[in-house]
Amino acid sequence: MPIETPRSQYAQIADELRDRIQDGTYQPGSLLPSEQRLADELGVSRVTVNKAVTLLRSSGDVKVRRGSGTYVRSLPRITRDAKRRYAAREQGTGAGQVEVASLDLQSRTDYREIRRVPPPTAVAQLLQLDSGEDTLVRRRVLYANDEPAQMADSYYPWSIVGGDDALMKAEVGKGGSYSRLADLGHGPVRFTEDVTVRVPNDAEQRLLDIEATLPVFEIWHVAYDAKDRPVEVCVHVMPGHLWSLRYDWDDAARAGKRK
Repeated sequence: MPIETPRSQYAQIADELRDRIQDGTYQPGSLLPSEQRLADELGVSRVTVNKAVTLLRSSGDVKVRRGSGTYVRSLPRITRDAKRRYAAREQGTGAGQVEVASLDLQSRTDYREIRRVPPPTAVAQLLQLDSGEDTLVRRRVLYANDEPAQMADSYYPWSIVGGDDALMKAEVGKGGSYSRLADLGHGPVRFTEDVTVRVPNDAEQRLLDIEATLPVFEIWHVAYDAKDRPVEVCVHVMPGHLWSLRYDWDDAARAGKRK
């Protein structure tokens, strides 16, 4: 029989604090009691509490603000529904904005760059571009209640979008960039996504305001038009503690038998 080592005190304290966060004892966005106060209340050392809080920081349940203290995560988990998100974009200026607004959170998008660029090799391959072909890149950070929620870099073949005034602006209008692609005769009708989980790099830590140990989802999303031409590659980087990814599909084999 394997022998189980008793759980450490700090892991048990982390569970207790997490339970208090989930049951509302510590409200979203509130200041966590000081480590000394928690140590006195729970009858453990301050070092033990510090280790417990470090676990909560690593899971995204709390965030340290230098010179201010440790705060409970203020944002709820946001669901990214891969199948329905683009159908809902007509409700706003893009799928991400609709997802945030559905939780009664204030949405904001800051564009870091919109210009013609040579694409990275991986993007050029996915867009099936010839050597030397350029892309339009639209780099942005999406916010929920003024907190960074994700980064997204979209690349479009310049041969399709070059010269389109709407896509060269931050605000592209209702329906977002896909509606503008449709205006150009290349409306997306099929999508693929590849998802990986990793730790953030230095730039992502700064832009998303997250700990170095917090995992992120990296999603490579490719959109195809009716002629099955790839018309967009979007690379999303999303804090894992803020997002749930939802995918649903039909059983094609059973559906075929019913026919």
